[in-house]
Amino acid sequence: MQKINNGQFARSIRFDIATDKNEEFHTLFRNEVLPMLKKQDGFKNELLFVKDQHVLAISVWNNVDSARKYETATYPQLDNLLRPVMSGKPTVETFQYDSLSTIA
Repeated sequence: MQKINNGQFARSIRFDIATDKNEEFHTLFRNEVLPMLKKQDGFKNELLFVKDQHVLAISVWNNVDSARKYETATYPQLDNLLRPVMSGKPTVETFQYDSLSTIA
């Protein structure tokens, strides 16, 4: 397996959806969060995993500078937008993004 270090960066955020707010969360995410992410310089992709009330969202960025700019300039707005449909405080982590290829 060949490891490709492409300098990309990933952010994960974990939180629980508040009781009876599942549909509202998905509507906000689809109509507000994704369009805002797509406008960010360096944004590559968003993966959203939901199991019952548990959410794991992973965004992939071209580089660490783009992710940091988003973290300080845009994320606080999205956090405020989603706060009414969250239960508790979200957990945010950052990662160096390495892709693996099975192509020889």
